[in-house]
Amino acid sequence: MPSVTNPKVNPGNFKPGNPGRKAGTPNKLTSTVKMLVMGALEAKGGQAWLETQMDKHPVAFMTLLSRIIPTQIIGDLSYRYVARIPPPEKDSQAWLKQYAPPPTQQLPSPTKH
Repeated sequence: MPSVTNPKVNPGNFKPGNPGRKAGTPNKLTSTVKMLVMGALEAKGGQAWLETQMDKHPVAFMTLLSRIIPTQIIGDLSYRYVARIPPPEKDSQAWLKQYAPPPTQQLPSPTKH
C-alpha cells in the first residue's frame, strides 16, 4: 500500500519560511535566452532583417510588436487636454518643426547594413 504524503511537508528545494526569489528579480534563463535572441538578430542583420520579415510575414511581425509595446500607461489621467493642431498642407517637414513635441529621449542614429 503506497504511503500518504504529508501536505505540510515541502518537497522542493526551499525550506519553510524561504519565499524563494524576490519579486522583480529577473529569471536567469529568460535573461540568457533574450541575450541569445538579440545576438542571433544582430548576426542576421538587425533592423534590416526585421524589415524583411515584416514584409514577408506581417501577421507574425504584428504579433511580435504587440508583445513588446508597453501595456501600462503612466501618467495623470485625471487631467484632460485636447490639442487642436491643423493637418499638414504643403511642407510636412515645416509642419513637423512647428508642431512636433520635443523628443523625450535621444534616438539612435540609423545604421546602414
